Amino acid sequence: MGGDFPNLTLEILSQWPIRNALDPVTRSWFPAYGATLTIVATLVVAARIWSQFKRSTHGLGIDDAVAFAAWTFAVLFTTACLIGVLEFGFDRHLWDVSSTLHSRAALVEWLSEGAFILSTCMTKVSVLCFYRRLETSCSAAFKRIIHFFITLTILFSFACLLTQVLLCHPTSQYWRIPNQTHPIPTCASQHIYYPVQGLLTCMSTVYSIVIPVLVLRNLPMPQFQRTGLRVISVLGLGVLASGVVRTVFLFRLAHSPNGDATWNGFNVFIWAQLECHLALICASLPFLQRYSSLYPSVPIVFANPNGKDRHDSVISRVSSSLSGRIKQLSSGRSNSVRNAPISEPRPPAVEIPEWEFETLESPRRVYASSPVDEFTYERYVLGMYGPPAPPKDSRDVFDQYRRQHGEIV
Repeated sequence: MGGDFPNLTLEILSQWPIRNALDPVTRSWFPAYGATLTIVATLVVAARIWSQFKRSTHGLGIDDAVAFAAWTFAVLFTTACLIGVLEFGFDRHLWDVSSTLHSRAALVEWLSEGAFILSTCMTKVSVLCFYRRLETSCSAAFKRIIHFFITLTILFSFACLLTQVLLCHPTSQYWRIPNQTHPIPTCASQHIYYPVQGLLTCMSTVYSIVIPVLVLRNLPMPQFQRTGLRVISVLGLGVLASGVVRTVFLFRLAHSPNGDATWNGFNVFIWAQLECHLALICASLPFLQRYSSLYPSVPIVFANPNGKDRHDSVISRVSSSLSGRIKQLSSGRSNSVRNAPISEPRPPAVEIPEWEFETLESPRRVYASSPVDEFTYERYVLGMYGPPAPPKDSRDVFDQYRRQHGEIV
């Protein structure tokens, strides 16, 4: 059997129906489907990069670089799938495809698997690196958990790529289809590899979804960001569901009794495309909140990169200030209406006639100015002698007036 076309033997080939080259059964809607997902993911990733580059105080980070690399392999994965469907008959049954295209079709599927593994691996690493920007990432235990999952994701992806290379010996036997002139390639069975690969991919998707829910559920944030987190969580469940369905079709591909690898591989392409691009979109959506008018002007999610303590972040300062204000308000006010003191009415205001101010005015004297006085005044205006003296307090004058009119005894 071929490495990527399992259960394909000379005995099964002899049982195939006659090739229908005139009017085969085809599924021609995949190009529009794959192109749409790729365009949407490209726009979201581009908006993320632009937002980080222009509107973020932290600038581009390692998670942005890894996300861009994941997008690159996602585009390569879509390109391989489109070539396989348009050129090598992945939209029809394998017995309706010319035998001269079988080997190249297996090669295209092998390349698409590698691109998919690299893209999903880098997407999950990008998400895990993004968590290190959060305030709780200052915890040593949280850092160890993040590093553990990043290492686990990289090792798992590397093991999958290594399995693809070493599954057949030599590797070129992976895409060689048996016929009358070529012997059967020596490849290991994929009955276990495909289901295990799909299961481990789903497990890595689970912890990529669970971590943000556990980390951000108690983090103070406005309702706008809380709603966005819920939307991303729902989309993350969509990524997990796509991975589960893809694993089911991988199992059917590995256990296909008729060796119809193109028809079964088409179903794998469909759900792998959705899983790959939807994961990229979920990883980039949190960065698009800066384009919304509801985005708060004070950052409440990211930690202060220059602070050594987690209490040095914006969230800690704002929350402590608000809690102090709330405590003052709660202690200064009484909940009971009956115990509230009633303030006494203010005494009536005393009207002072204008002629009294004329009697209180000091006599005006005209002094002759000298050049020294003018020079000193200019320096005083320039502020070289400090601020001007405050006006004289007239409280004693008003008290004397009230005593004369019987207001003060």
